[in-house]
Amino acid sequence: MGLTAILRGFAGVLICVGAAMFAPLLLAISKNDPAAGPFLYGAVATLIAGGGAWAASIGRSPASDFRGALAIILLWWIVAPAFAAIPFALGPMSFADAYFEAIAAVTTTGGWLSREAAVASPSLMLWRAQLQWLGGLASIAIAAAIFIRPAFIGIDTLLPPFSRGAKNDFLRPLRNAVYSFWSIYAGVTFIAFAAFAAAGAPTLDALVMALSGVASGGFLPGAGEPAGLAPWIIVLLFLMMAFSGSNFVVIARVVRGAKERVRDVENGAYFAIILFAGFFFWLLAGAGDIDLIIPHLFNAASILSTNGFTIGEAPPLPVVLVTAIIGGAAVSTAGGFKILRWLVIMRRAREELRRLIEPSAVFGRRTVSNELGVWIHFLVFTMTLAGLVVILSSGGHSFELSAAAAVSALSNAGPLIYLAEGGGSGYAAFGEPYRWALAAAMILGRLEAAVALALINRWFWRA
Repeated sequence: MGLTAILRGFAGVLICVGAAMFAPLLLAISKNDPAAGPFLYGAVATLIAGGGAWAASIGRSPASDFRGALAIILLWWIVAPAFAAIPFALGPMSFADAYFEAIAAVTTTGGWLSREAAVASPSLMLWRAQLQWLGGLASIAIAAAIFIRPAFIGIDTLLPPFSRGAKNDFLRPLRNAVYSFWSIYAGVTFIAFAAFAAAGAPTLDALVMALSGVASGGFLPGAGEPAGLAPWIIVLLFLMMAFSGSNFVVIARVVRGAKERVRDVENGAYFAIILFAGFFFWLLAGAGDIDLIIPHLFNAASILSTNGFTIGEAPPLPVVLVTAIIGGAAVSTAGGFKILRWLVIMRRAREELRRLIEPSAVFGRRTVSNELGVWIHFLVFTMTLAGLVVILSSGGHSFELSAAAAVSALSNAGPLIYLAEGGGSGYAAFGEPYRWALAAAMILGRLEAAVALALINRWFWRA
């Protein structure tokens, strides 16, 4: 499985997390924020752990197979948040609450135990946004390097703009994906920051919105409501949300000047669904003034990209939850089921209907050739969602609140919970045992279902 390679990859993860703590540390020092001490302690502890893992990995690093890459992915989603939680845990939070907040940030879910506490400290607010940014970069890198193969997604997709190396080497393409995407990802973030600042947002608020927006984190400074923001900032938020849910492989290839024609149906479907959902929301609201369609388009982009906040009159909760489940593009920072999988399912439905109508006809080559991974993901996603609703409802919570929390966690669209009746207190409405289930759902939302099944298969780890 390549233990040396796993240690080296995990060391890189911890070093990145530890180095990222210095920005909020400096902000805390400049603001005389008592969080400066926890950030200093967290940075030192994380860098020491990362340095130790790197020292243990010195030597020849063999190619890492799929199990090794999966181990690094799990270390990122499960263990790295324990280190990222240190600045939260050394404050007024318990470690369990701090760990939940860190997972919500790293998975770009953006659901906090207290929306007011999330923005009370400037340095901790910046840290949440930074974790979301890192989680968004990890999401697109993991998806492009590993999860958009036909075995997982059902059909051949656009080739990513980096080398995947040998067939059985999964760690190298993961590293190449991070190197290939981070400069474009960071560049878009800087442009967004400059645009927010030029539109009149305070510097820290502009930075937080840029970091969270590109990662589809749904984290807003202040009261957490976009309605009170300036009109130009709302326009920029709409553009950021639309970007965060689009196919990053296409964006990277276009930015790098791909000479061959880029054929991509997923982005077209994504933007078409935004328009359709926005119009549908408008119809459900009574189809009144045509000017009201603008906020509904904003809400459609926010929900479909799994940012999760809304302006104006929110659509009915069942429609919102279904839209969030649809999700964004396969290689995007958005969560949800992903549009490419829905396209595979729709193509299969079309083929089966044609065969029912004309059972003796010859239709040529099947357009969907390898869809098992899609159906596995569909079954695990729906079964997990149903099981999570049952678990949350068993704690005495209403079905509406339980369903909203379950979809919010599994689709990584945390702010949606505030749209449910009784959801004003966010995830603090659920006790600690239920928060562990929600945290697990957030992580599962970032994994492939086939991978999740492999985790509980002892033969997978022994082979």
